[in-house]
Amino acid sequence: MISQLLISISLSIVIFFLAFHLKVEEVGLVSNLNALMIVLGGTFASTLIAYPWKKFLWTLALIKKSFQRQDEIGATIQTIVHLARAYRQGGIRTLEQQGEKLPPGLLKSSIELIAIQCPRERMEQIVQKEAQLIYIQFETACKILHSMARLAPALGLAGTIVTLIRVFGHLTDPQGLVGYMAIALFSTLYGVVLANLCFVPLANKLRDFMDHEEIQKELIQEGILDIYDEENPRAIQFKLEALSTSAMSPSPAWTGNKFSLLSSKKRVSPVAS
Repeated sequence: MISQLLISISLSIVIFFLAFHLKVEEVGLVSNLNALMIVLGGTFASTLIAYPWKKFLWTLALIKKSFQRQDEIGATIQTIVHLARAYRQGGIRTLEQQGEKLPPGLLKSSIELIAIQCPRERMEQIVQKEAQLIYIQFETACKILHSMARLAPALGLAGTIVTLIRVFGHLTDPQGLVGYMAIALFSTLYGVVLANLCFVPLANKLRDFMDHEEIQKELIQEGILDIYDEENPRAIQFKLEALSTSAMSPSPAWTGNKFSLLSSKKRVSPVAS
């Protein structure tokens, strides 16, 4: 972490050193690149000072995943019902074999806990903790994007000030001030545009993805305990579909509290088939 901090500070110093020494006299490619270097480079360096490199990579991975999102809730419910049916018909061994085919994630690890006959209360605690850790990753990614959205306009203003300092320090013809002002305002423009058309929309996109993933994780938690209790698969399907419909509707019944279905300790009773 110390090495990352030193590299980030060094990068910031290099960016502003170049900003003061690069020769920019007219509107064009060089002036645009200079403004982008200050805003993007400065935002990137400042973010790495505050957050570990690993969390920054998490953020990029989650953003990519949010754009590749499919409607997985229905598929998750069908998978849980299939696992419940396999458990009732073939026992733990069959459930374990089906669990091995699942992709890594909360559902797979939950099936593994059932396979090793983990006590119910202990399994519930482990599943909740794993789901909460996943949510923390999402929260950190959102904080990083909102931090970048705050930094970009500030660094854009800093870039404008840097250019004005250079202009007033070397200006010999007052009539040329207007042209230099246009160059100076590039940084402010890029800061505002990147913050409001890039970082903030990405944070909102990630927040929407988080809400979708939260619903899915809660359904997995509810379904996995029903599998453990060997509930009727049809009853599990009915209950999970009802919960997903309620959670995805804009009604006040869905509060959006993190993992509230299980943390409240009030599980929905299965409906007999």
